[in-house]
Order: sequence, then structure tokens, then C-alpha cells
Amino acid sequence: MNFDLPTTGTDPRPAVTSASTCKDWLATVPLANSVQAQAAIMRQLTLLHRFTLPPKERFKILETMLGPLTEVQADASKKFAGRALPLAPPEQAALDSTLGVWREFALGYLRCFDEICTDHTSMSDLQAQRKACAASPDLAKQAATMAQRLISVFADWQVDLCRGAQLPDPAYWRKLHQVLLAVETLGVAGHEVHDTLRHGKGSTSALAAYAECNLISAANSYEFPARHMAWIARWARRWGAKLALLHAPPEDIRNRAVPLWVDLESGNPAGYAPQPAASSRWLETTELKKSLLARIAYLDKGKAPADLQLGNDVTQPAAGQLLQHLVQRWCQGGAPRRHERHPTVADCSFIGGFEPIHFHLSGHQTFRAPTRSDAALRREREEFETFGDRSHRTESSAPGGEATQFETWRLLDESAAGMRITRPLKDGVRIGVGMVIAIKTTDSPRFMLGRVRWALREGDNVLSAGVQLFPGETRHAAVRALEADGPAGAWRQGFMLPEVPVLKEPATVVLPPGMFRLDRNIEVMVDEKTRTLKLSHVLDRGIEFERCDFHD
Repeated sequence: MNFDLPTTGTDPRPAVTSASTCKDWLATVPLANSVQAQAAIMRQLTLLHRFTLPPKERFKILETMLGPLTEVQADASKKFAGRALPLAPPEQAALDSTLGVWREFALGYLRCFDEICTDHTSMSDLQAQRKACAASPDLAKQAATMAQRLISVFADWQVDLCRGAQLPDPAYWRKLHQVLLAVETLGVAGHEVHDTLRHGKGSTSALAAYAECNLISAANSYEFPARHMAWIARWARRWGAKLALLHAPPEDIRNRAVPLWVDLESGNPAGYAPQPAASSRWLETTELKKSLLARIAYLDKGKAPADLQLGNDVTQPAAGQLLQHLVQRWCQGGAPRRHERHPTVADCSFIGGFEPIHFHLSGHQTFRAPTRSDAALRREREEFETFGDRSHRTESSAPGGEATQFETWRLLDESAAGMRITRPLKDGVRIGVGMVIAIKTTDSPRFMLGRVRWALREGDNVLSAGVQLFPGETRHAAVRALEADGPAGAWRQGFMLPEVPVLKEPATVVLPPGMFRLDRNIEVMVDEKTRTLKLSHVLDRGIEFERCDFHD
């Protein structure tokens, strides 16, 4: 089992060559400044990785550094997590530094594991090492602990990749699979390991950490806002130990979860569709499914998420909705599509943002409240006398700069409910998960309203996005809340979408964020005609909108 590590020497010498010198050095690092701290840590990790040390001493150094490093990385991630793409230069710099530190830290643990457990030659030597581990509980414990720490760093690395809207590349998965294959051959994959930093007083294992990485991947966590992504990462860490590793699929599939399948010789994460492969493994998720369904049931009965060990920051109903999603992704073979996607190659026009879309659909009219105060009317009269009629504005003068936001994207596939689109990374506005958009293909007469379901950077210069479309012909509207015990709220921009019986979709209203409240009355004006609606449910929610159904 060759991990392709560079040779080591004694020059140049790092500042940290023992656990004690590492503690002294950390005291000089400005840990509160993530930029400076990452630069200092990165230099020492790079030097340490190429410096000859006994594996146990190298491991002690990494263990000493792990706690402070994790805090620095968490602070740095705040600069890029959940940000729209393309990232601004400071955000991209923070992401690049964070990923670089995780990579070097993982290489440090990998060298420890490699040096203590293998002879750098072939699988036959690993078989000999397996016998040595079986004969020496101390060696087995060391191997299991080093492997668990290594794979845990891979998991943290993966989470920050997703926070930065990127996915692990094939080299990441090949290395991860290679480590699992090694610990499996050594017979220590499931050995109990203590990791107080990540698991407190509980125990874990190398296999649990490996399962964590695949659970994060299977959840498509990049589709969620940063807050929910943090929940998924925490739950994957907590519940990775519930997965079992099988060499063959379960024979009796009744009342069992659909296992995740992985080829340990591939560069891909675990998926749902097994293929013929010599290194096939199955991750059994039946125990995980039982745990998830039990928690969902307790939440439905009114139990608080914190009481179910979901976290003190977790709220309802988001917790229940997210757990339902994870049951499908982790235990039921993935989320089924309501509508089949068809490959397509065509251009499409794209507008991003609530205000720019409203401006465009209203015929390039600046939004004005249907009823205005005397002061507002006097101000408009003065502006008219000074500047003339400015209502017939062009797109270049629209709010938010629609001239730059009216873009051309490449359509890759589509269905009745969504599209996958792509463009050069920096050729347009920044977009992020939950952004409201309007889009139309070249052969379509009108724009359809929708939201960005996911956005990813692919390679150096490609931005890809998944778009969920809202059914029905979009009408621009003015909306305001009606309060039973107070004055009506201010008029704001909104959209109306009609009922679509063929898709079994009700009529909906798209509101600014925070406007929904169960059974709240709102007033909606479309084409100078008003109607009063009572809100029923939130069907979709993003960073700048809430799509709700209603009854009159």
C-alpha cells in the first residue's frame, strides 16, 4: 500500500520537532487572527511533513496542534461559508488557505499511519502487518487511532470544500478509499478510538469517520444554507458509527434501509447504484434509518430538537424537514425526481435578484407603492418638475444594475420542474443557494420564476447551478400585510403564480422574506386589482423570498 509520500530529511528544520516545542511555538502564534495563524501553521506543517521524525513523535505534535488549528479553521470558514459565487478575492483567499491547511494536516497524519503500519511495498506486507496488529493490541490501537484522526481531517476538509461551493476531486476519494482498505486489511477499521475533540467522552472508529465523509457527500449538503450544512456535518459525525461495512449487499432487504455502495478502487464517493467491481463495499444504514425515523416521530410530537441530541442551535420545523431529506438521501436510495430530466444544449436568458426581476416583469417600471403619502407625492412632483418623466427607464438604469444581471447561461438539462445551467465563473452576477431568479430559453416566450437550488464552482473557471422552477406564468404584484390590531404594512414587491392543475400545483404568492405567518391576511395588487388572501403554508423559502399557498 503505497501512499506516494515525499521523502524526508533533516534540513530545513521546522520550529516544532516535539510536542513540547509545539506548545511553546503555538504560544507565539496570533491565533485570534486567522490569516496570520494559517500562514504560520501552513509553513510549519509543510516543513514538518518533509522532516524526519519518529511516527509517534510526529503524531504527538499533530495532536498538540489539532485543537488550536480547528479553532483557527472555524474562524476562517466564516469568511467564505454560504457566500455567493464567484467568491470575492478575500473570500477566495480564505477558502484557499483553509483547504491548504487541511491538506497538509491530513498528509501529516497520513505519514504517521504509513510509517507505523506499512513497509511502503505491497499488499502482502499489509497482511503481515495484520498479523502483527492481531498479536499486539498496542500496535492495533495506534494504527486505529492514527487512521481515525486522518479520516476525520478528511471529513473537516470536505465540509469546508462544501462551504466554499466545491466538491472533493477524485484524488481525494481515491486516497480516502485507500486508507479504508488499509485499515480493513489491518483488521482495525472498527476498533474503538477516543477523540475528545470531536466526540467528547464517546468512542468512535476509523470506519465511523469514513462513513461520516460518505454521509456528508450523500446528503448533497452544498444544496443547503451554511447553517443547515453545519447541522448535517454535525449529525454525520455523530451518526457515522451507526453504519456497518459489508462485502456483499444484505440478502434480506425487507424492513431494511437501502445501503450505500462504494468501489474502493474508484475516485467516487458512495452512491446508490452498485456496479460490478472487485473492491465493492456496502455501507449498511438500517440502524441509522431507525434512529432518524424515531427522531422525526418525536419532533412531530413536540419534542425539542435539543432533547433529541440534534443541537441547541437546531430549530423546528427546519429540523424535521432536514431529517426527512436525510432519510431519503442516506437510507432510501436518494430523493426521487418528480419529473425526468432531459439532456439539452441551448442558451437561456437569466435575471438574478428579487428587485431586478420585478423591474423587468413590470415593463421596466420603478416600483411605487399603490398608495402613497402626501410627502411622497410632493417629492415625486418635485422630481418630475426637475428631471421630467423617468418612469420609462431602460435596463441599464434599473435597480441593482439589470444590464449586468441580464445574462446568457448554457442549459445542460431540463425538466418540467428544473434546469441545470452553466457559465464562465466570473461572467455575471454572484449567485447563491436560495436566490430567486427568472429564466427563459431561446424558444420560450416568457420568463419563469424559480430559485437557485445549488451552485458549485467546477474547475478554475466554470460555475454550475441547479434551478428549481416555480410552475405557472409569473405576474408582478404589490403585497402588504394586514394586521387585525394595527395599521396595514408597507407595500412591497411580490409575485403571483396561478394554479397549474395538470401538475397538481396550487396558486401561490412569492413574498419578501419574513413576511409569512400562519393564517396572516395579506393584500395583493395585480394589474391595479386588489384581493385579500390568507396565507396557509410555506412551500419554498430562500435567502430573499418565501413562496406560500393561500386561501381567499
